[in-house]
Order: sequence, then structure tokens, then C-alpha cells
Amino acid sequence: MPKTILRNLQVGFGISLLILLASSTASYVSIRKQIHNSAMVDHSRRVMSRVNKILQDLQNAETGQRGYLLTGMDKFLDPYKNGLQSLPQSLSRAHDLTADNPAQQQVIDTLSTLVQSRLDRLENLVNIKKRGGMVSVAQLEEGKTYMDSCRLLISKIIDKEESLLNRRSDELTRSSGYTSIFVLLAAAVSLLITLFFYFRLRADFFKREELQNDLKRKDEEIQRRLSITQRIAREIAAGNYEMQIQDAEQDDLGSLTGSLNEMARSLKTSFDELSNNNWHQAGLTQLGNLLMGNKQQEELTAVTLGHLTKYGNCVNGAIYLMEQDELVLRGAYGLENPDHKRFAPGEGMIGQVFKDGKEKLFENLENSSYVISFASGKVQVNNLFILPVFDGNQCIGVMELGSLQPFSSIQLAFFRDAVQKVGTTLAAAQARLVVQNLLEETQAQTEELQAQHTELESLNSSLEMHTHKLQASEEELRVQQEELVQSNRELEERSKLLEDKNVEIAERNQEIQRKAAELEQSTRYKSEFLANMSHELRTPLNSILLLSRLMAENSDGNLNEEQMESAAVIQSSGKSLLTLIDEILDLSKIESGKMDLDVQPVYFADILNGLTAMFGPIAADKQLGLEMSAAKGLPMQLETDKQRLDQILRNLLSNAIKFTASGKVTLHIDREQSQRHRIVFEVRDTGIGIPKDKQHLIFEAFQQADGSTRRKFGGTGLGLSISRELARLLGGEILLDSEENKGSVFRLILPEQISGNMPSVFAAELQRPMIGETDIEAVEPAVVEQDSQVAVQAVHRMPEIPIPADIPDDRDSIVAGDRFILIVEDDIEFAKILLKYTRQQNYKGIVVVRGDIAAEMVARYMPLAVLLDIQLPLKDGWQVMAEIKENPKTRHIPVHIMSSLQVKRESLLQGAIDFINKPMALEQMGDMFRKIEDALTRHPKKVLIVEENPKHAAALSLFLESFDIASEIKSNVEDSIVALSSDTADCVILDMGVPDRVGYETLEAVKRNQGLENLPIIVFTGKNLSQVEEMKLKRYADSIIVKTANSYQRILDEVGLFLHLVEENNGPSTKSPGRLGFLQDVLQGKKVLVADDDIRNIFSLTKALEKYQMTVVPATDGKDALKQLEDNPDVAVILMDMMMPEMDGYETIASIRKDQRYENMPIIAVTAKSMMGDREKCIAAGASDYISKPVDIDQLLSLLRVWLYE
Repeated sequence: MPKTILRNLQVGFGISLLILLASSTASYVSIRKQIHNSAMVDHSRRVMSRVNKILQDLQNAETGQRGYLLTGMDKFLDPYKNGLQSLPQSLSRAHDLTADNPAQQQVIDTLSTLVQSRLDRLENLVNIKKRGGMVSVAQLEEGKTYMDSCRLLISKIIDKEESLLNRRSDELTRSSGYTSIFVLLAAAVSLLITLFFYFRLRADFFKREELQNDLKRKDEEIQRRLSITQRIAREIAAGNYEMQIQDAEQDDLGSLTGSLNEMARSLKTSFDELSNNNWHQAGLTQLGNLLMGNKQQEELTAVTLGHLTKYGNCVNGAIYLMEQDELVLRGAYGLENPDHKRFAPGEGMIGQVFKDGKEKLFENLENSSYVISFASGKVQVNNLFILPVFDGNQCIGVMELGSLQPFSSIQLAFFRDAVQKVGTTLAAAQARLVVQNLLEETQAQTEELQAQHTELESLNSSLEMHTHKLQASEEELRVQQEELVQSNRELEERSKLLEDKNVEIAERNQEIQRKAAELEQSTRYKSEFLANMSHELRTPLNSILLLSRLMAENSDGNLNEEQMESAAVIQSSGKSLLTLIDEILDLSKIESGKMDLDVQPVYFADILNGLTAMFGPIAADKQLGLEMSAAKGLPMQLETDKQRLDQILRNLLSNAIKFTASGKVTLHIDREQSQRHRIVFEVRDTGIGIPKDKQHLIFEAFQQADGSTRRKFGGTGLGLSISRELARLLGGEILLDSEENKGSVFRLILPEQISGNMPSVFAAELQRPMIGETDIEAVEPAVVEQDSQVAVQAVHRMPEIPIPADIPDDRDSIVAGDRFILIVEDDIEFAKILLKYTRQQNYKGIVVVRGDIAAEMVARYMPLAVLLDIQLPLKDGWQVMAEIKENPKTRHIPVHIMSSLQVKRESLLQGAIDFINKPMALEQMGDMFRKIEDALTRHPKKVLIVEENPKHAAALSLFLESFDIASEIKSNVEDSIVALSSDTADCVILDMGVPDRVGYETLEAVKRNQGLENLPIIVFTGKNLSQVEEMKLKRYADSIIVKTANSYQRILDEVGLFLHLVEENNGPSTKSPGRLGFLQDVLQGKKVLVADDDIRNIFSLTKALEKYQMTVVPATDGKDALKQLEDNPDVAVILMDMMMPEMDGYETIASIRKDQRYENMPIIAVTAKSMMGDREKCIAAGASDYISKPVDIDQLLSLLRVWLYE
């Protein structure tokens, strides 16, 4: 009997356990099958997406090819080329995705063949178009046939995948249904079997009650466990997966309950994940619906906090938004009288989260201050979640949420996703608020204007009433006048005569007013012409300078030396042409009396040397003699404007050489015999001469002695006219003495020292109509060979200094590694003293006693430093200094000047490290050598930049850093003086537009500080300086540079001069490779829109920018620029020419700024800087920055880096 009971129990429980295991296994298999079916559905969708991408790429290629065939414009080939690049990848990806479907792969292989055939025919038609051939209709129809075949195959693939997708979706649905049915069926079967064996055992028990007394307890236990199992099975079948059986028995029934527990846990995990995802997405969807519409900021914050606290089971919340550098409380939920409604970034936990941009979670807080109040009492908030609110990559605020219960990971994920939507919506609301405020301000201004208009109408009515009263009074006076005429007939004739004279005077006044109006209109037309001419000349010149520089740099290494030399000549000629254009524009200043003078000491030796170097090769080329001399007894210098004096002498000498076929041309400088305080520059030639009756014409504007169309010599007829007016401006005159076929003599007579008020006096004189410029423009020096066989006679009769004998020095004992100094001194005894002291300081010394070989000796021996005297035989110290600083190999060598002349400031301006007066004491020699040691050992060099525009300051700093020159930027005077006092700067670059103080006041403030008196200062400005400002600046500034073409290179040259940079190693000749790489990283891949009506400018800028892997989108006018911007929304920066047809740069920029997408788009205005106010007008129109033509490519690249780096 016991065996029967045991067998029944084993059979019953075995069957139940098998059914339970089978149910669990079937559930697991069903779930895995559902996951597999879901993956297959996703796979079908990806196949369909990739096939559609193939069709899209093929259509793009066909569209681009069709556009090119119709227009012939290369820009239409961009979609075609993109299609060619992406189609192989798309076909390969589609082939990989169908690896499990050989039939589909076969279709895709066929499609690949058709696509390649179609692409081959597209390329064939493009090549035919490029060669200038014609495309036939048959060729196009053939292409359409291939395209239709491709579409058919793609449709076939998509239909097949859609069929697979439908079938797999049906399988997924059926599998889900079968799983539920199977679980219910298994539970029912298990219950029936359990009941069956229960009743069977119960019957056996009653039959064998006497044998089962001791088994009663065991039977009751089994009954209880089975009941629990049945209940758990029913709960699972009803969907309650939380139920678990606590059964620790190690028997079959225990295994059965364990399996049930495992099945319940598995089902609970799966359904919990689905439920959490549904809760997350539903919350985000509800939040998105609440945020829709043009809601105000307060409404958005209230809606957001209400939804998040309710949906996320929170009890309070707050939103802080950044306004005027503070976080301001803009929304609250469940807070009572918050203590802090404003936080600075970094202040408190709110400010710290904003500053770091990272969320903070606080759990299990026990501080009693975190409470909320109810009618019945208070409850403590134990958990806080603080997270930043972002709009894109910019943090705009902070959100705080409080909860009584700890936050779950599901809640935290929901809050993170929700705050992204909130940030974008709040940023849009803030933008709408700004636009609304601007609109309200505009409406208020309109209403104010209307009120003013009404007031003006009232005033006009009042004035009309007064006019009527005056007319009545005039009528009364007229009657009285008639009565007086009748009673005083004797005065009638006198009155009539007086009236006639009054009429005549009135007519003359009207005529004068008419002529004044005509003169004003003529002046305006002329100014407009000069401005337009400047733009039209600078536009092609811009291309010449840019392209020639790129060729001269030969960065690709594909040019030979001759080609690079030709490019350098082109660039040099372009720069000379730019200078000529600027001189032509000076005509306007001369006419209006606004020509400013730069009065400074001008040395006769410098004049003669410069003119000899310029005109010597030209005279040699024409086989003419060229003599230049100065009379004995002349002073070393005169006070005048060196630039204007050089301009006059260049015109006179170029005319003399031009009109002289044989003989010679001479320039002689002497005192005027009648007035010894005046200097005469006499230019004499043996040329064709000028007839007496034509001599008065050559000084007229646009006039020549030979004005016929068949004249032998060309020219504009402006040079002599400008020269005469410049001579008057300098306080002098030009006299002519000439005889036909015998030559001419031009005498320029100038005062030895120009009067301080001379410019204003002659400005008044020049208000009359302008006479003009010369019959010959300045002739550029021709390029001639060094070994020319024609000698140039250049005689400099300056005060002669005897040449002393050489003295023994250390030049023959110098070996590699020696430290030595070169001494240039003609005083033998003093030179020996310097040599002895040099040796005492552990240096070797080389002594040079004459000036003509000093620079050559410096270049040959390359000493550590140079001690230079000013008064030297054959060539003075100033010339030697200039030659040293002009030579790239020697310009870095420190030069210490010694002289009995008081020329300390002039020495520092020339680039000397210091100056000392002779005779000097021994301790002064020690100071001199300490200065040299300091100049040799002081590294690195540092420049202080004081600039009003932070973008330009950053661009200039970047440019200098690319040459390993450290810099520091300050925006006002006080900060710059503090920086100079607390730190060591070797040079200052000052912009004249510093807002809180004008430029010369800044210079005075710097110079007043002890220790900064001799600090080199470079004034860098884009504004036009008045004469008073410039004269005052010259007292303090060492150099003034106007922002124009190559201005950055000029700054580099000036800084290199003052800092004594070694060009071979770390100086201005070669940019730092690391910096160049960084610049290229910033610019690489960026897209720039270039709008210019001159295709040459676009071509040159494209060549320059493509070197840095930038993509250039060209536009030929404003309308085209707007269209290109719409087609290329990923443009990162715009270069906008301001003078274009149809729509100019100002209108184009205004149109771009109206689009909210481009409110912060960097736009750099590019224009010919010919008229005052251009920069301000561009910025007012909406430009981000300004650069003038011809474009300084270094400045442009630096500006692009600054704008694009942000």
C-alpha cells in the first residue's frame, strides 16, 4: 500500500513538474522568438532605408549632371560628385544587409551593375559637355531607360522587404498570443492534475486511515504547499508577477515552486521594462504638448514645474534663469517665501550647478530647513535633484525638484530628458521676448514721432497766421510808401536808382549762390568719383597682391626660382601701384586743405642715398650720368615733411630722366643766396627743354608741353601740379628755367625749418580751385643687373672726416664659440679704451674705424653686439644703423649708440637698445655692457596690446604668437599701466580707438610713469587722425601704422626691430609649425561664403583659403549671396563686399540679420577704405567685423580663426 501511495505521489508530482518545466521552457522560447522577430522587423526596415538611399543618391547625381548639362556651371556638379562618392557605400551596405537572403542579393547585384552603367553614361555626358560637345536626345533617352530599370529593381526589392516585414510582424503578433494562451493552459492543467491526485490520495487515506495516522502531518503540509502553488499559478495567470513562494524544502514540490518563482520574476522584469518605457515616453509627450504654442516665459515655467512635480511624484520645484549675469527665480511650485531669489554663477549649489553644467542629487537630507507647509502641519523634504537647463551647448538656467521619497533611476532619466525640451522652449521664449520688446520700443518711437509731427503741424499753422499778419503790415507800409512818394517827388529818382542797384545786387547774389551750389555739386561728384575709382582700382589689385604672394611663398614647391622671382616682382609692383593710388587720392585732401604734414628732422645724406638707390639703375639703363651733391657748409638736416619732400624730388628727377635722351641729370643741394635760411634743391638735365610759351602749361592739371595725341612721352599731367602745391604746403615754391633743346632747371626752395602753423596757412590758400598734378608720374625703379657696365656718378659732398689708421684687435684670434663685440669708432684712443674694457668683460673685440665697411663687417663676423659712433668717415652712423636693421641676418643684433650729439630718442627710434653721451665715465661703460647683456639674455620677448575691439586684439595676438612673440591684451588705460608696472613688456601696440581716453592721453599717461619713458610704442589704428592728433602722437609714438594691406606684416617688422628678434631661429621669418597646425585645425572643414562682384577677387580668396582646407561658396552679388546662404545653411562665416550691383553689401547684411537663424553669424565686411565713416557704416548695417582692400591675408586668417574658434 505505501508503494502505491508513493507511486501515485511520484506520478502526480512528476507530471506537474514536467508541465511546469515545459511551460517555463516554452515561455522562454516564445520570448526569445519575439525578440528575434522584432530584430528581423528592424532589419527589413534598415534594408528598405538603404535601398531608398541608393535611389536618392542616384537621383541627386542625375540632377547635378542635368544642371551642369543645361548651364555648364561647375557648382551644379556638387550633387553629382556627392552621389558618385556615396553610391558605392550604399550598394555595399545593402548587399551586406541582405546576406541572409540570396534572392535579394542577386537583385542587388543586378542593381549594382545597372547603377554603374548609369554612372558611366552620366560621366560620359559630363565629359562631352566639358569638351564643348553637344548631348543628343538619344543619349538622354538611353539614360532614362537605365534609370527606369533601376527604379523597377529598387521597387522590387522594397516590395519584397515589405512582404517580409508584414510576415515577420504577423509572426511576432502570433507568438505573443501563443505565449499568453500557453501560460494559462499550463496553469489550468497543473491545477487539474493537482486536484486529481489530491482526491485520489484523499480516497486512499480514508481507506487506509489506520495505516496513515503517523503520515497525517506530512499530508497536511503537502496540501498547504500545493494550495500555495495553485494560488501563485492563478496570480501569475492573472498578471500579478509580484507573488513569490517562500518554500525552502528540497523536494520535487520545492523545485516546482522554484520554477514558478523564476518564471514570475522573468515575466515581471520584461513587463516592468515595457511599463517604465511607456511611462517615460508618455511623460515627455505630455510635456511637449503643454509647451506647444507661443507661451510667455512665466507660463512656460509654471506649466513645466506643474507637470514635472505631478508626473514625477515631487512635492516642490523651482526654475532659475540667467539674466544679466545672475540666476533669477522665474518659476516655483510648492515653495514658501524662498530666501534666495537671485544667485551669481558659483554662488550656492544653484550657482555651482550652473557654473559646472553638471547635475547634483541629494538624498536622505535631515536638515529641518527643507520643509513644505500644509494646513495641518509641515513635512520635511528629504531628497533634492538639481540639474542645469541647456539650450544646445549653452547653459541658460537651473531647475530644482524636491521629493519626500528617494528618486528612482526612471524618474531621474525622465527629468534629464524633460529638461532638454524645457531648455529649448525657454530659449525660444526669451528670443521672442527680446523681439517683442524691440517691437514695443519701435511702436513707442513711432507714436512719439507722430506726436512730434502733430506738434509741428500746429507750429506751422501758427506760423501761417503770423505770415498773414506780416503781409497785412506790408500792405499798410506799401500804402504809406506810395503816400510818401507822392509827397516827396524829389526822392523818386534816387529811390528808383537805389531799387535798380538792389535788383542788380540780388541778381548777383543769386548767381553767386548758383555757382556755389554748382561748385558744391562738382566737389561731391569728384569725391564720389575718387571713392569709386579707389574701389575699382583696389578690387583687381587685391587679386594681384593675394595671388602673387601665394606664388612667391611657393608653399606647394612647384615653382622654380625664376617664377618665384617673377611673382615677387609682381607683388612689389602691386604694392607700388597701391602707393600710387593713395597718392592720387591725396589730390582730394590737397584741394580741400586737409593735407596733414609730418614734420621731422630730414637728413640730406638720407635723401641723397635714397634717391641714388632709386634712380641710379634707371639712369644706368638709359646710359645717363646721374650726379647728386650737397654744398659745403650745409647743416646735416632740415625740419620738414620727409614723405612730401621725397614725393616732389621723385617727380622732378623722374621727369628729368624721362625727357633726357643723352647727357646727365644732376641734383645739387645748397642755400639760397638771397635768403640763407632757405634751402634750394636744384634738378638740372640736358634734355629736350620746354618752349617759353609752354612753360606756364606744365604746372596746370592734366597739361603737358606736348599735348597732341601723337606725343612721344606719356603721362597724366598731374605730377608737377601736385609737386607745386606740396611745395607751397611746405612753405616753399618751385621755379623753372628752361630753353628748348638745351635742357631744364627746376629749383625747389624750402625753408630750413617749417613754421608750426604752416599747414593751416597754406590750407587756406589751397581752398581755391585746384590746378592739378604733373605731366609725368613717378617712375618706378627698373630692375637692372648688379654688374651694369654704366657707372653712376653719385657725389656726396658732406663735411669730410679724415680716415684714421686701423688698430690691432682680436679678429684673427676668434674661433667658434667665442663671445666678441664689434666696435665702430673713428677716435683711435677712445676705440683702444673700449677694446681694453671689452676684454676685461671677458669679450673679444673687433674695431672698425670707418662707416662704409661697418655693416659689411657686422654681416661677416655676426658679433654678439655692436658699439656704434654717429660721426664716422665716409658713411655716418645713421646709415650704418639703417643697413644693419634692413639686413634680415643682422637686424636682431643689439646696437648701442655712442655720440657727443644729443640724439638718444632718435637712436631708440632707429632700433638701438640704448644711447650714451660721449665722453663717458668708467661706470657708464659698465652700464653700457649691462644693457648689452640684458638684451642678449632676456627671453621671451613680450608685447602689450591695448585695443578697443576684442576680436581684432585676439587676432593680432594670435598672429604674433604664431611667430613665438608672447602678448598680453588690455582694453583700457588703467589696466595697461598696471600691467606695465607689475610686469615687464618690451613693446606696446596701442589702438587709437580705446573708448575711455583718446590715444595721445594714453601715451602721456604711459610716458609719465617712471621706467616707461623709453618703452617703444607702436600706434595701430584704422581711424583718420587729424593733423593736431598726429603731431602730438609723434612726440610719444615710435611708429604709426594704419590698418590696410600688409599692415600685420608692418607690425611684425616694427616689433622685430624693437625686440631685436633673431629671424633665423624664432623670429618673424617663419611661423611656428604648431601654431600653423592649430590655425589649420580651426579653419579646416569650415564653409565660408564669399560675396564679391569681381570674380578675380573670389578666385584669389578661394586660392588663399583652400590652403587651409576651407570650403568656399562664391556669390557674385547680394541676391546670389542670399540664395547661396539658403542652399548652404552650414556656412560658418561670410566675407561680404560692400559695393555690388543690384543689392549692395549693406542691404544684403540687413536681409541676413532679419533671419533669426543668422543673428549670430560672423559677417566680415570687405571694402575699399576710401571714404571716412565706412567702418562705422558697415558695423551699423550689421557686420561683425571690418577689413579693407587690398586684403591683408594674415589679418584675414587671424580674424577668421578668432570668429570661428568661438
